Amino acid sequence: LWSMIVSGELAVHLWVSLQRALLGLSIGVSIGVVAALITGLSRRGEIALDSPMQMLRTIPSLALVPLFILWFGIGEFTKVALIVMGTTFPVYLNLFSGIRNIDPKLIEAANTLGLSRRELIWHVILPGSLPSFFVGLRYSLGISWLALVFVEQINTTAGIGFLASDARDFMRTDVIVICLLIYSVLGLVIDGIIRTLERYALAWRPTFVRN
Repeated sequence: LWSMIVSGELAVHLWVSLQRALLGLSIGVSIGVVAALITGLSRRGEIALDSPMQMLRTIPSLALVPLFILWFGIGEFTKVALIVMGTTFPVYLNLFSGIRNIDPKLIEAANTLGLSRRELIWHVILPGSLPSFFVGLRYSLGISWLALVFVEQINTTAGIGFLASDARDFMRTDVIVICLLIYSVLGLVIDGIIRTLERYALAWRPTFVRN
């Protein structure tokens, strides 16, 4: 293990895993945000898109593995796609709920002030739904790490999951424990970054706890 650290091999595997997780998370969050905006801000969008999203949400990501392998092979695309499938829906559901549960009094006040629909969305609905978005984002972060552990068992030659799988074959419990610690520390660090962004993004809220 020490030789892997000194040689930089562990850092290479760590970077590969981090790239997979962040790429899948960023794509999944982007899809979830766009879908939530379409369905949350438009009744027609909800009718057209919400039912397919709910159907896809009920399909376990692991059940898609054989199908994805048949369609896309066993390369990086399949691994990232599985992470995307797992991280899209927490953001979608929470942001959709946040948009639809905006205080009606705020909507009424905005209409009284003569705000246009665009101004209403920008100044009232989007800021009001940010707390729900961050809840979904943190859920998606956790799911991205869970998905990463699994996808890195699929024909990989690099990544923390590959190290853990290889260590299992050679009964290297020390390496397995280190891999688990790396997963937990990385998740904690990224969650801390998200919490920091949340603190700054929601600093305008009078009820937001700063300490």
